[in-house]
Amino acid sequence: MTPALLDRAVTVLRGMAYEHRLHILILLQDGERTAGELAAAVPADHTAVAHHLRCLLDARLVRRQRRGRNVFYALPDEATRDLITEVLRHAAG
Repeated sequence: MTPALLDRAVTVLRGMAYEHRLHILILLQDGERTAGELAAAVPADHTAVAHHLRCLLDARLVRRQRRGRNVFYALPDEATRDLITEVLRHAAG
C-alpha cells in the first residue's frame, strides 16, 4: 500500500463524510441532476450545495457536464455507485 493510495482513500472518505454530500451522492444514484435540482432536494441553501459539489468533484466522487446553459452532475462510474451502496448497507447493518 503506497502513501499516495492511502492519501487518495482518505480524500474519498472525507468527501463522503458529510450528511449533505452523502445525500447528494444518493440522489445521483438515480441519474444525473442539475445543481438546482440537487439544491431543491437537499435541505441546504444553494451556496452550501455548490460548496458540497465542489468537494465531491475534488474527491472525484462526481463528474459534471455542461449542456447549453445547464451543468449536470452524475456519478463517475459503477465503482462509486457500489461504494455508496456498501456504505449505506454497512450503516444499516
